[in-house]
Amino acid sequence: MLTSVHRRPTALCHAGRGFSLIELMVTVAVLAVGLALAAPSLSTQIANYRLRSAAEGVLNGLNYARAEAVRRNSNVSFTLDANGAGWTVAQVSPAATLQSRANGDVPGVTAASTTSSLSVTFTPTGLVDTSGTRLSQVNLSTSVSGAETRRIDIFGGGLIRVCTPSVTAVGDPRRC
Repeated sequence: MLTSVHRRPTALCHAGRGFSLIELMVTVAVLAVGLALAAPSLSTQIANYRLRSAAEGVLNGLNYARAEAVRRNSNVSFTLDANGAGWTVAQVSPAATLQSRANGDVPGVTAASTTSSLSVTFTPTGLVDTSGTRLSQVNLSTSVSGAETRRIDIFGGGLIRVCTPSVTAVGDPRRC
């Protein structure tokens, strides 16, 4: 009597077994190399994002101080914190804090004045009080190498402008 033996093709036997240890180790090694190459770029991008966020925060605080001076028909000051990128907007008389941001809101970013003053006062007309030493320029930076820097200029007429010092192309609106 003849009996037939049914055999599965070898391709079907291996289909349900999954990955071998060698295949898994190669995949993990390729991912590790890819992540190691991407990490420096990612940290620079995060630092640039934080820097842009801090610059927008300072710019918004300055614009808020100017708008409140006009709205309240009173002098309003913007004061930059000595360390970090924090700031405070306050009505001068009667003294009242209107808004503030803590230094820790944007970690790793520092803001520095180019003068000895950390404060600028906006008058009820929206102009800058130029009677004494005032905050006229803010430089924002981070300690991450390769990251950008930002500069905020505060002009006497009340104009506030953000620029990027590294941009030198004529006609580029980011140019300082």
